[in-house]
Amino acid sequence: MRSILFGIVALAMTSAAAVAQGSIPACPEQQQLEQVLGSSGDIMPEGCRNVNISVLESDGDRLCMVDLSGSGEGVVEQLREAAVDQRWWMRCQDVEEAMR
Repeated sequence: MRSILFGIVALAMTSAAAVAQGSIPACPEQQQLEQVLGSSGDIMPEGCRNVNISVLESDGDRLCMVDLSGSGEGVVEQLREAAVDQRWWMRCQDVEEAMR
């Protein structure tokens, strides 16, 4: 989760447009993420996925949305998406402050 937050901060800090969007890898285990990063994304262990992050300027605030939904492939993935909120909004400034 910490790697996701680092990605949010990086995207939020570089967003000059009204809306910015990017994607970062996320894994349920640190070792898996290290494998993804060590292979420059060529290896994606099972359970890892690319997480979409959007930054939106709204009333002077930067709002960050983390989209954890996967590809939608497979029964387990479809059940997870139906049962759990996959998109989360937060103030980018709050994320930046939490990372200090």
